[in-house]
Amino acid sequence: MIARVLKLPLKANTVTGFADDQAIPQWAKSSVEAIRGLGIASGKEGNKFVPNVTATRAEAATIVLRMLEILK
Repeated sequence: MIARVLKLPLKANTVTGFADDQAIPQWAKSSVEAIRGLGIASGKEGNKFVPNVTATRAEAATIVLRMLEILK
């Protein structure tokens, strides 16, 4: 959703910089890498994205605030 709001260019067949890249669905990798590249999502301990774990309110708020900073 963040990548769409920011209208980020997405590349096909992207590999993310996260340690658990293989756990990220292929359809989401280009968006994940795009927001990682902007510093919006930095992952969790061990440079993991953990795509199957629900984000906390604090994590979600941080991502939204970082997105809003970019939109300014």
